[in-house]
Amino acid sequence: MRLRWVWVLLAGLAVGVPAQELRSFPPTPQDFAWQWPLSITGSGDLVRVSLNADVYARLWRDDVGDVVVFNAANEAVSMAPMHAVWPGQTAMASAATSLMDVPLFRLPAGTPKNSGERVRLVVAQGADGRLQRLDAQIGADPAAIPSSDWLMDLSMVHAPVRGLTVAFESGAAPLVARVDVFGSRDLSSWTRLAAGQALVSLDEDGMRLERRRVEFANTQLPYLRLVRTDAREPLPIATVQVTRVLPGVEREHSLETLQLIGHGEATTGSYRYRSSGPFPVERVNLELADRNSATTVIVESRMRADLPWRERARGAVFRLAGQHGQVDSAALDISRVRDREWRVRTEPAQLKAPVLMLSYRPDQFAFLAQGDGPYRLAAGSARSTRSDAPLAAVARQVQADRDDRWNGAEAQLGRGAELAGGAALAPRPDGSGSPTPWQWLLWALLLAGAFAVVAMVLKLLRQSGA
Repeated sequence: MRLRWVWVLLAGLAVGVPAQELRSFPPTPQDFAWQWPLSITGSGDLVRVSLNADVYARLWRDDVGDVVVFNAANEAVSMAPMHAVWPGQTAMASAATSLMDVPLFRLPAGTPKNSGERVRLVVAQGADGRLQRLDAQIGADPAAIPSSDWLMDLSMVHAPVRGLTVAFESGAAPLVARVDVFGSRDLSSWTRLAAGQALVSLDEDGMRLERRRVEFANTQLPYLRLVRTDAREPLPIATVQVTRVLPGVEREHSLETLQLIGHGEATTGSYRYRSSGPFPVERVNLELADRNSATTVIVESRMRADLPWRERARGAVFRLAGQHGQVDSAALDISRVRDREWRVRTEPAQLKAPVLMLSYRPDQFAFLAQGDGPYRLAAGSARSTRSDAPLAAVARQVQADRDDRWNGAEAQLGRGAELAGGAALAPRPDGSGSPTPWQWLLWALLLAGAFAVVAMVLKLLRQSGA
């Protein structure tokens, strides 16, 4: 009988602490380090709120699980990530766009492009509505206009477009150009969509330096026009792909950028960076310290110091001092990660740390306005986590009532204030892999109990033998 009680005691020692840690209690404001008042505009019980950089800097969990909204009675309201509540209306953009080839036509550079000017066009369209031939007739002498613009036919895209990517002709001369992008609905009146963006195609000591992407706000105009503004020479473009926005994601949050300053490692040309929180990074950019410099970079990241580095992107990075202003390399797209630690390795080694710019779309959440306001968002806790509520059914009803568009309430974050402060937080792992003092105590108790069991068994064996 006594042996049975010893085993029960050991089982309690083995599982008692984890069970205590895993018990779930309703969140309370004192479980969280910081709070932000919410100012709600619009109507409806389903409210959307986006996190800002201040909230990310206060988070303890890397999965953003320590974000909760409380009402005036200090009760946690039903809440869930926006992508789980409202499919398509999400801040995640890893699968929100796709590239599509579009027909390309050359136009004389003198063809008018401002809204008040006109041009006579001879257009031949196919049965599917696409342009097959386009001739521009202008009053100027064509011999006096040796350069050319490019016209793109987007009539078959059937989706908003937010940018274009060009492919240069094989064997084209080195190029550093500035371009504008215009859009039109009727090939007559044009609206400027982008101005002064750079296109680059260079070979520098065997290193290929390219910038082929032009970005602008979402547009559904059926015709785009690419105009070189820095010189009269034609752009050596072979093909163009447009970046189309997939259905249902037109309302995604615009990109925001976080700038990090690096610190050198023992290896020359290698630099370490640390972000202030688990930002959902989907694009990285580097600004070299010196003008007229170029290097190949490998960008790596990890969630914390005890994990190995993982490569996120690599490519050529440059900074050129052109006649029409500084030209930097384009950003590098990556799979969405929330890592806090970053490393950049350069070859040839850069003697000064590049500025690392992390671009992200802030997380969005939906919550039910339960109870009385005012409402507040709390974040930063090692004691409590959010339990996501099944709000998809509520969202479906909103979709049915409001024509599949979000016209509900929006919440804006006010100035943050300390709530429980450091008392709500536990120290982060130091990456050494050593057990904590509490773990040492638990192991000592388990070993002591094991020795007690062995001693008792030996005693019983001696007694039974006698």
